[in-house]
Amino acid sequence: MSSVLVKAVIRRERLPHVLAALKGAGYIGATVYKAEGMGGEGGVIELEGGPVEALIPRVVVEVAVSAEEAQKVMDIIREHSRTGHVGDGRIFVIPLIEVVRIRTGEKL
Repeated sequence: MSSVLVKAVIRRERLPHVLAALKGAGYIGATVYKAEGMGGEGGVIELEGGPVEALIPRVVVEVAVSAEEAQKVMDIIREHSRTGHVGDGRIFVIPLIEVVRIRTGEKL
């Protein structure tokens, strides 16, 4: 069975909804970290006398699952992070070559 990493860049305010939905569906493991980026919502600010692309605050949610479960996790994230406005984010699915539990050495 192959594993994938579902990686979603979403709006910070949608994070509690996404995590609650994932947990409710039985996905209890996730990694979350803060990020900033630029995209379709655009924006330019003036810094030190020159225009610079504005970086928009976001969070990244990562969930490692079997390839067979990836679509379900993507659907949950999309449903609970979507606002319908530009800047809702992106979801990436990345194949994992190997996954090892550090504590036990177990290959997952």
